[in-house]
Amino acid sequence: LYLLSSCHFVDDVRTDFSIVVVVEKVRNELLLWNRGNTIFENWSGDPCSPPWKGFTCQMLNHTFTVTHLNLSSKNLQGSVPTSIGDLSELRELYLEDNNFTGSVPESFVSLHHLSNLSIKCNPHLDSQLPPGLSRRNLTVRKNASETSSSKRSIYLLGAGGSLAFSLAFAICFNCFYKRAHHSDRRDHLDIKNIVFSESSVDDVSTNLVVHQFSLKYIESATCNYKTLIGEGGFGTVYRGILPHGQEVAVKVRSATSTQGTREFNNEVNLLSTIMHENLVPLLGYCSENDQQILVYPFMSNGSLQDRLYGASAKRKILDWPARLSIVLGAARGLMYLHTFSERCIIHRDVKSSNILLDHSMCGKVADLGFSKFAPQEEDSGASLEVRGTAGYLDPE
Repeated sequence: LYLLSSCHFVDDVRTDFSIVVVVEKVRNELLLWNRGNTIFENWSGDPCSPPWKGFTCQMLNHTFTVTHLNLSSKNLQGSVPTSIGDLSELRELYLEDNNFTGSVPESFVSLHHLSNLSIKCNPHLDSQLPPGLSRRNLTVRKNASETSSSKRSIYLLGAGGSLAFSLAFAICFNCFYKRAHHSDRRDHLDIKNIVFSESSVDDVSTNLVVHQFSLKYIESATCNYKTLIGEGGFGTVYRGILPHGQEVAVKVRSATSTQGTREFNNEVNLLSTIMHENLVPLLGYCSENDQQILVYPFMSNGSLQDRLYGASAKRKILDWPARLSIVLGAARGLMYLHTFSERCIIHRDVKSSNILLDHSMCGKVADLGFSKFAPQEEDSGASLEVRGTAGYLDPE
């Protein structure tokens, strides 16, 4: 009789009413952005008896409470529910591999028992934790780098190295500038040979501005190429986030690409020796396992082509002052290429899709894969080879 009574008692255990209220709020917040998602099919009644999909409960003080919440890989979007912060006994929270936006809620500071938090592979979610949460002894999984030592180095670079970065670039550029202005004809030929080298990327001569990334690092930053943002002559472009939080655009050369090793090396070489506010800078590259990858800062307002003719044009038409500002920015970038050092650089593929717009709608010239040095007066002849986009004549 005692055993039967005990079993009957366990069957009658219900979830703490305050937790039921909180879980209902969590569900309602998720439903705002995710109606139709199959995860909600059994989210009704008591969340712990039986447990809802993704919930793990334990009995405390003769009632059930939620201790683990796993919402990973559920194709969820929108803001992370702030009500999760009211699950007072929550130990582990997994939100990875979704499309959450915004930032980690401040309410998570109230999760005093939380020991594991995973938010990686949410490309549009700010991985910065609230101050009260970041100071705890908490295991947090973000978009990780390949090793702990390299991760520490990148965090140091992003957090405290902006001044050193600027100084290092200034020194490198100054050295290059002096070399360009005091070199003879032989030096110019050496530069030209580097740019048009057909050798592997191991022979690419770069300075401290451009980093060589491993394939593992790229895959981690893009969550295994999760978010496709465009396609072009070189290949596909994916959105990613570096460990220190910078958003990047990752161009991966496709097997059917109209551009090859020549254009890849060309862009790496050129962009590792020049920089201008109206040129899209190259952050790094990867050449591993027959993969050729270029990494740039993410341009949040897309391309001029999209703003004029694409989906963005349907949402908001560019006014004439904005158009003029963009055109002037692109012109400044081209002017810098044309007057760079003692050798003019010809882009050879100027078009609206190669003019990108940053967060302030500043026009920046991109895609220097087809670029070349203009012939000097003493050169025996000029190249008449057609380059750039097929069926399109560059106005440059």
